[in-house]
Amino acid sequence: MQPRKSFANISNCRDIIQCAFSLSDFEIEVYRSAASHGPIRADDLADHMRRDRSTVYRALQRLLACEMVYREARSLNKGGYYHVYTGIGRDELRAKLEKCIEEWTHRMQNALNNFDECI
Repeated sequence: MQPRKSFANISNCRDIIQCAFSLSDFEIEVYRSAASHGPIRADDLADHMRRDRSTVYRALQRLLACEMVYREARSLNKGGYYHVYTGIGRDELRAKLEKCIEEWTHRMQNALNNFDECI
């Protein structure tokens, strides 16, 4: 697995997403695939991406924690259920990123305001 993006390495929107939510390149690809093919089952998404289901499932769990995908339970005809995943829309993701950046900027400004007390 590659290292997570840091503040010093941000050069585009993908880097912002990776830094803000501590995601890997693969997790971003899973988001993009879920957003374009969803609602979709984890195993179908894995087949589409030609990756192991458990690898895709772990990425989906991280994306759920970041609220970049939604999970919905669907009923089976003979009983039971399964989950489908859908990526949030670009506008919603942009709004989440803007809020994240705003909160980060506020925290950094507060830290700078207390510079003399910390150093």
